[in-house]
Amino acid sequence: MENLEQKNTNSEKEINNDELEKTADDEVASEEETASEKKEPVTEDEEAVEATEVEESEEAKEEDTSDKEVEESTEEETKVAEVEDAAEDVTDESSDEVEGDEAQSSEDADSFYSDIVNRAKELVIQTDWAFVTTELANLAQNITEGPESASEKSKQLIEEFQELRDNFEQKKKEHYEELNRKKEQNLAKKKELLKSLSDIVNEENWTATKEVGKIKGQWENIKLLPQGEAEALDKRYKELMDEFEDHKVDRLVKKLQKEEENLELKLLLLDKMDSLTNKLDENTPDFEELEDQFNKLISQWRKVGRVPSEKNQPLWDRFNAVQDKFNEVRFKVDKEYREQIEKALSKKKKLVKEAEALVDQENIAKAARKVNKLHKAWKSAGNLPQKDENEMWDLFKAATDKFNEMKSDNIDKLREQEEANLEKKYDLIKEAEEAKDTDDFDAGHQKMQSLMSKWKKIGPVPRKQSSKIWKKFKGAMDVFYDRRREAFKGERKDQKENLEKKQEILDKLEELGKHEDPALAVQEAKELQQAFKDIGYVPIKMKNKIWKQYREACDVIYDRYRALGSDLGMEKKLANQGIDPDTRKDIIKLQKERDKLKKDVSKLESEMIQYQEAKTYFKPTNRGNALKDELQEKIDKAEKSIDEKEERLKEINKKIDQLKRTGDSDEEE
Repeated sequence: MENLEQKNTNSEKEINNDELEKTADDEVASEEETASEKKEPVTEDEEAVEATEVEESEEAKEEDTSDKEVEESTEEETKVAEVEDAAEDVTDESSDEVEGDEAQSSEDADSFYSDIVNRAKELVIQTDWAFVTTELANLAQNITEGPESASEKSKQLIEEFQELRDNFEQKKKEHYEELNRKKEQNLAKKKELLKSLSDIVNEENWTATKEVGKIKGQWENIKLLPQGEAEALDKRYKELMDEFEDHKVDRLVKKLQKEEENLELKLLLLDKMDSLTNKLDENTPDFEELEDQFNKLISQWRKVGRVPSEKNQPLWDRFNAVQDKFNEVRFKVDKEYREQIEKALSKKKKLVKEAEALVDQENIAKAARKVNKLHKAWKSAGNLPQKDENEMWDLFKAATDKFNEMKSDNIDKLREQEEANLEKKYDLIKEAEEAKDTDDFDAGHQKMQSLMSKWKKIGPVPRKQSSKIWKKFKGAMDVFYDRRREAFKGERKDQKENLEKKQEILDKLEELGKHEDPALAVQEAKELQQAFKDIGYVPIKMKNKIWKQYREACDVIYDRYRALGSDLGMEKKLANQGIDPDTRKDIIKLQKERDKLKKDVSKLESEMIQYQEAKTYFKPTNRGNALKDELQEKIDKAEKSIDEKEERLKEINKKIDQLKRTGDSDEEE
């Protein structure tokens, strides 16, 4: 009882300790008084019996004579016996009454404490901590003020209540500790969010709208904080948000201005693209140059940023239209481009037909693997004009989608085919296991290569089994080739000699990489390359290293040769004629000039023919004709220019011949 009273005092401070003690003392005094009252009837009866006995004894002594002593004594003994019997009866009745009251009081106390424990059990499962704490304190007060009971059951009930209350207090303590921990975590999170927002504002990153929106959402979702922390954080947060929002308007204005600038720039680029398209209508346009310029304009157009949303779609429509127009005009006038497009279109039409035929194949597993190959082939087939590209892609995608739907509808059949392929590959594994221990390494090698070829032709297997069976198959092959390499150890001496020979060739190739004449270096390198390949095997440990050195040396030689660029063919041809590098450069320069002159002469001759045909449209007249005279002047001017260019061509041819002879002589010396 004292423990309960102390516990209640700690939980509910408003309970007065003095009142509890007084109440307890009063209750004890009351119980003692009640017990005394219950014992009083027995005491009065005994005293009455004793008084009666004394009085009767005294009267007997006074009245009776000596001769009646025996009779009177007998009567007195009889009366005493009767009185004692009556007193015993009264005592027995009083004891029974007390025992009955005590039993009833014990049962009442047990019921009282049992009700309190049941109520406590209902309370401790709730999470309204303040309410439950108050209710438990009240129940503890009731126990403190409750009836005294010496029964074991009442003691157990009081202990059970105390245990329930202790467990609840521990649970409440853990709850508030966890709550405080969460508050500290929330405080740390808000400080981190505040730092992020502060960084955005300090860096003047006014375009970070998404980031700020995310910070705002997270900030609002964090509720619980340690007492006294929320106000300062919210104040700083509001200051930063207000500053960001103030700059947001300025940023939006700048954004709209930038979009207008982008619109003007894109319109300007589209005008230039239209201009290039019109140049395709000229008689002899330089298609490669025009295409290069057009692609550069497209690249610039795509790099330009956003435009006003209401102008975006019309702008894209015009952009696509000018591309289509450029490709259509070029397709008509550029034969080489037309052949290129027709070739790519033919390839893609073929791929579409192959994709459409997939749905008719019985072996769905093989068809599924072919879909991936078709997609790779599509990417390498070449580009088409955007309009044609879109049309062909729609057909190709529709065909592959149709197959995929069919594959999904026949998934059971696909699984059966994969299982069949799995059995076939298990058969190949069995053959490889049988062949791995052969001593005929040449025949074993052929067998293993044949098995590998068959393995590749078999369709896919269930995905879960693919890696497993490949490891088994490759494991058998590895065993064979490990034995084969072991058997060839006797050839190591020859392999070491081969390594030395290949190293010598590598040294020569590295020297050629520094040769002053890249074209001549290539010619010599080809002979060394063939010699390198004719040499046999080298030690397996050096195989990759020596091959890497070989490739690097060859790459240097051929990279220097390719660096000659558009003069590559001329360089090669002149090098084959044995002309030294310096002379080759002079000859190539003259050849370029000669080619340009020939092109100019051809163009002038074409113009002369047009002018002469135009003259035939004028009728003879005695009066002069200004237009006809003008045509004649152009013809004369063209003839003069042709004569000058042809004269220059003769000089160039003569110089080229002289340089070739000089180059040959120097080479012979």
